[in-house]
Amino acid sequence: MVCCVTGHRPKGFPFPYSRPSLPLSRYRAALMDTVDELIRTGYTHFITGMALGADLDFAEAVLALKRQYEGLFTVTLEAAIPCPDQCKKWKSEDVARYQKILAACDESRVLSPYYTPGCMHQRNEYMVDKADLVFGIWNGKLEGGTWSTLCYAKKKNKPIRLLRLHLLVEK
Repeated sequence: MVCCVTGHRPKGFPFPYSRPSLPLSRYRAALMDTVDELIRTGYTHFITGMALGADLDFAEAVLALKRQYEGLFTVTLEAAIPCPDQCKKWKSEDVARYQKILAACDESRVLSPYYTPGCMHQRNEYMVDKADLVFGIWNGKLEGGTWSTLCYAKKKNKPIRLLRLHLLVEK
């Protein structure tokens, strides 16, 4: 079975993404636990859109568990890349992380030969269309690319599982 991820970039997180905090620790643990559960319940092919934030975090969780379960489960990771220069304006350390993940992917698909205003949306629809389950890493806001992708998944009658970031914030 196939699971894709949709989620926020660092600025969409309801807590600081790049500074250690209790909500960030809770997020990383919940992400790893969810991917682990998905693998143990039969999801073996995972698709990431390779954006900063949730997409790359998800990919790293899949790759870590792929190594852990080697010999027990055949787990594969696919990179759905909206355009070849997706990371063109990123910081060098983010580009290095992206390239390391991309090199570890079992397959990759570039969906547009160059950047267009709709290429991210095209990438999101490709992932949802191919998935049996859409895993949303969501901040609770009814706007933006993650929300739009979740709405598309609902329209396509795809099961959705959410990791609600806004519920991880300290009270």
